[in-house]
Amino acid sequence: MARLNRLLDHRDYVTYQETIDQLEKNRQFCKHGFDHGISVARIAYTYILEQGSRALSKEVVYAAAFLHDIGRWMEYQSGEDHAEASAELALPILEDCEFKQEEITIILKGIREHRQHSAVGLSILGNALALADNWARDCRHCPAQKECHKYNQVMRLITY
Repeated sequence: MARLNRLLDHRDYVTYQETIDQLEKNRQFCKHGFDHGISVARIAYTYILEQGSRALSKEVVYAAAFLHDIGRWMEYQSGEDHAEASAELALPILEDCEFKQEEITIILKGIREHRQHSAVGLSILGNALALADNWARDCRHCPAQKECHKYNQVMRLITY
């Protein structure tokens, strides 16, 4: 997991996360910091393993999970879709951290797909990230349920 640790210390990753943390400082809804990233990583990797797939390394899944929301600050500032922005911002970080081109292709596709819940034809990583992105949220105990546009009763259920 050496490359993942380099990613988490990468100057651009740190800058993007600090910007997101600042923009979400007073946000009443779920935040998109380290805690969200590690939860998505653990859930997505477990889901992939439970599907019987060993095609993706833990490091690839974790890298995708930590990078899937790094474009949030762009969405907050300009309205640009954060999935696409995250993929664009992730590319140079992944290259700097010496991920192989085939791994980068898989990670970027997963990041771009992470908002396409239940869409047909998602990659295994895109599907895992989409599911984990929701399952990583504590909707059952959230005081902002009534105001949240993402919340629905299914999110209270343990479906995993």
